[in-house]
Amino acid sequence: MNDAAVTCANCDAGLANGQKYCGECGQRTTPLRLTTGQMLHDFVHVLTHIDHSILTLIKSLIIRPGRVSREYVDGKRKKHFGPLAFLLITVGLASFLIAITGVKFFTPVGENNAAEFLQRHINLVILLQMPLLAAACTLLFWDEKLHYAEHLVLSAYTSGFRILILGLVATPVIALAKVAPASASFVPWYIGLWLVYFSFAAAQFYRAGNVFWVITRAVIAALIGQAATIYLIYAFIVLFEIVRVL
Repeated sequence: MNDAAVTCANCDAGLANGQKYCGECGQRTTPLRLTTGQMLHDFVHVLTHIDHSILTLIKSLIIRPGRVSREYVDGKRKKHFGPLAFLLITVGLASFLIAITGVKFFTPVGENNAAEFLQRHINLVILLQMPLLAAACTLLFWDEKLHYAEHLVLSAYTSGFRILILGLVATPVIALAKVAPASASFVPWYIGLWLVYFSFAAAQFYRAGNVFWVITRAVIAALIGQAATIYLIYAFIVLFEIVRVL
């Protein structure tokens, strides 16, 4: 630390000579001028820091997705990487991989301007299902007495993990095997695994009713979210074509 620095640059708290971290806000007392090395260190720190890294979160979302979501809702928020931040990162990663592999997810609607528009903005299409899923959970799990935002935590974490698998696993497989995303050899497996995963997460997250009833409602909520997303996509295509010809 620069000996001339007697206060924290972030919160202006007093610092002792040689102090490496601020006692008030926890920021490292590094020099004010940024270096490439510091930026790379901060990036690696975000990914790997044991307390709330994204890698630790991914591991937890594999084995206990519902418990992670419940802990976040119950107030243990410092412990976990935030749900919306995780979702945005996975959407960005999946969109990037879809772009570089050239996989076309909207071929069932034809080769038209609407399909091209959706493909260019696939990040928004991917994000669409998350709030719809949370809305379905709010209706079906009304007896949990949770706010919409609390259902949104479960939806964001599980949807983020689903999108991560879509980007890192499904998209490369589709590209290498030259399989159509809407083919009968892909869709049942992809949707089936999603239903199993979300019901597994819901069984850990929700507390009202027996496990079988929770899983049943979770499957229905996931199907409603999927169906609503497809409906909105086709509604957009129809409106897009109507506006285009006017």
